[in-house]
Amino acid sequence: MSTASSPSGLDESFPKDDLVLPDDLRDELARPIGRFVSAWALRKHLEGASRVVTVGDVVTITLLQMGMVPDVAVFDYKTQRSEEYASKARISKMDGRLVKVENPPARITKAMWNAVKEAVRAEDTVKVEVSGEEDLAALVAIIYAPEGAQVIYGIPNKGLMVVGVDRDSRALASAAVKRMIR
Repeated sequence: MSTASSPSGLDESFPKDDLVLPDDLRDELARPIGRFVSAWALRKHLEGASRVVTVGDVVTITLLQMGMVPDVAVFDYKTQRSEEYASKARISKMDGRLVKVENPPARITKAMWNAVKEAVRAEDTVKVEVSGEEDLAALVAIIYAPEGAQVIYGIPNKGLMVVGVDRDSRALASAAVKRMIR
């Protein structure tokens, strides 16, 4: 893969096959690459962000309850793998262009890759509804979001992770993605 066309060091094209999360990468991805932030301190951490991207239903709803609308919301209407009807009601009311994709657990499909890449680059508000699992979308968002964006995702039973998009965070996300290429 050529690395000349992306700030992440990844080629713009998607690999031939879906990206699959290897077992040895699971624990690494559970470690913080940003900073844990409580819900009450979240607003302060998002001030001045070029774009705000949420990955996960709880994170998206937390922002909406604070009166903040993310520029990009990636969600699957599930909380810790259980269908969450309250999420569906709240998120479906959020304004924004809706994109639907399928993405199995522990994978990044070409459809999700492209949807998230295009959403973080768009100028409008985009909702990416994932049938399956959206967890790994944060890696794609970190790779392609503009410098100064904030990507927020939840780590179950730990809290909200806020990742400022910069050269270092892109390098970490890109390294993880490269390990998922089969």
